[in-house]
Amino acid sequence: MVQLNKTYTYEEMMERLNDLGRNYRSLIQIQVIGHSHDERKIPMIRLGNGEKTLICTAGVHGRETINPVLMVKMIEEYCEAYEKRMKIGEYDVFDLLNGYEISFIPLLNPDGYEIALRGFEQIRNPILRQAAKMMNIPHEDWKYNARGVDINRNFPSRYYVQQRPNEMPLSEAESRLLVTVFQTAPSIGYLDFHSRGKIIYYYRGAMSGLYNQRQRRIAKRLSHISKYSMGKKEEEMLTSLSGGNTVHYYSEYIGKPAITVETVEEEAGFPLDIRYQEEAWEEIHTIPLEILRIEKSESRRKLVY
Repeated sequence: MVQLNKTYTYEEMMERLNDLGRNYRSLIQIQVIGHSHDERKIPMIRLGNGEKTLICTAGVHGRETINPVLMVKMIEEYCEAYEKRMKIGEYDVFDLLNGYEISFIPLLNPDGYEIALRGFEQIRNPILRQAAKMMNIPHEDWKYNARGVDINRNFPSRYYVQQRPNEMPLSEAESRLLVTVFQTAPSIGYLDFHSRGKIIYYYRGAMSGLYNQRQRRIAKRLSHISKYSMGKKEEEMLTSLSGGNTVHYYSEYIGKPAITVETVEEEAGFPLDIRYQEEAWEEIHTIPLEILRIEKSESRRKLVY
């Protein structure tokens, strides 16, 4: 069982996922989609029986250590509700997960997570470890992967800007793995969970007005659930270096809804206090279910017309 207000190492989260795989074999599939630069497995958990999937990621930034635990907790809660045919709030989990699937990637950046949580000595590759140390960034503030690259600026998109000499679009193992998932999964949308400001970011400057109108409608629903504010258009690109992120790529190349959910208050310092887990859990744990409900409702309307 995943407990809140508790620190979990990468290995402990993998143990919890393996336990869930054994306990709910008929409902979930655990797939290793690849490995990080320091050779840690990156799992994707496919939950549900539908043909189309909602992709959810957390742990893109190493120092954002709250959301990976919450995503594993979501998997556990949804599995239990499905098996017992219990509702979660107003959501009929059994019905939704028979119509759709959710593809959870709880920890896209396990190397960065381990650095932020426990220090640079967790990197086993001595070359990567030394290069990371030479960046002179406190390990608690580490947002990068083991190669010192911000994965959330590593995707080819309209706003991509090279930030390091050893970086180019999709230069990182983790970003290439996620793009493969984007390109191969029959997805209905994408949620990327981060930790800064309790905001729902939806506006995509590279996309059409019609696309952004739908994004705004979805964001308003998620804002109502979480009580988070909605990001403003001008906040999509706070600086010229903000581009090339996961939702930019997904929106531009896949064309489906791509939403960033920012948990934890703006003033929170790193390392993030584990007490944020319980608060964030109450705010976001039904957000993926709401996306499924929106998709189901819109699909029904299309059939009518």
